[in-house]
Amino acid sequence: MKNSRNLLAITLSAPFLLTQIASAANSDVVVNKPQFTFLTSIGLLNVEDKDFDPEAFEAEVGIKGVVKAKEFTMIYNLKADLSDAINSRDTGTSTTEGEADIHMKEANVIFPTSYGAFVLAPRITSGQNRELYSNVDLFEYNEAHASGVAVTGNTLYAQPAEGDDVVAWASPKFMGVKLVLASISLDENNGEDSDAKAFRFVYDDGKLSLGAGQVIVNKNTPPAVANPSGKTYTRSALTAGYKFDKLDIGTTYEMNKDTFGSAGDYDTLGVAARYHLNNGYSVAAGYYNKDSDVDANDNKGTVIQVKKQAGKNISFWAEAANYDITADNFAVGVNLSY
Repeated sequence: MKNSRNLLAITLSAPFLLTQIASAANSDVVVNKPQFTFLTSIGLLNVEDKDFDPEAFEAEVGIKGVVKAKEFTMIYNLKADLSDAINSRDTGTSTTEGEADIHMKEANVIFPTSYGAFVLAPRITSGQNRELYSNVDLFEYNEAHASGVAVTGNTLYAQPAEGDDVVAWASPKFMGVKLVLASISLDENNGEDSDAKAFRFVYDDGKLSLGAGQVIVNKNTPPAVANPSGKTYTRSALTAGYKFDKLDIGTTYEMNKDTFGSAGDYDTLGVAARYHLNNGYSVAAGYYNKDSDVDANDNKGTVIQVKKQAGKNISFWAEAANYDITADNFAVGVNLSY
């Protein structure tokens, strides 16, 4: 328990130590004052066949900043998610407070240059998810990504919300189009330096957004028993969205081919929209359909939400979801960010 707290404190204080070291070693290096960030999303959750329960949907604290020198500029990000530590007392078999469940969500550095941005990321929020799925990711608990460390009520997509051990490059924009290339290490003991490769093209002019991308997972990444056919798994995604004066609408189509294990190949289509009313109110609705080669894995669902943006940093919301297979759910909450 103490070790987890100390680890978090040391991790978040590291930039302050770097500031002193850099200043003493080289006066031409400037470490700007770090910016603290936090996001809390707390409310009540009722999942089908489970008790109605107070829940911390998200509880993130972080620090980010910029280091400038004559030769380079570096952006650093550190972020910890405490929601599992908060929730684990009544969601698992342990009766402890759950401090061991502190999750490092961001630990990365970015080097922006005239040739594009270079990223080194032991931990990072998935850019593939953010830029190819955000057009249908309008909800709080029923987020459009695979369930895992980042829990979601919507399990129809395969793309995760986070990435580990990522090296990436993002090109400068050309006529509004950006190319991103990434290499991901999923297992450091399987003899493959790059377990997965990803790319995406993205266009966004503030109103119209378009994107296409693919993740290619090496056939040697899983144990042989999980991939008896010895095929390479590919996950492709197409997205489009448009922001009208009061209406945001978008769609994302995901295609999974040669999946590992018994999941079968499947495609998922999502369509979502948000209509902005007066006084900070909005309503959102989404429809998601998963079509699998394994009929028992077919799934579809609808999500609706009412939201009140009470200020720049605070909002209140309520949403309900109904699925064919995934557990139905209802949630209300308040988001506070800084």
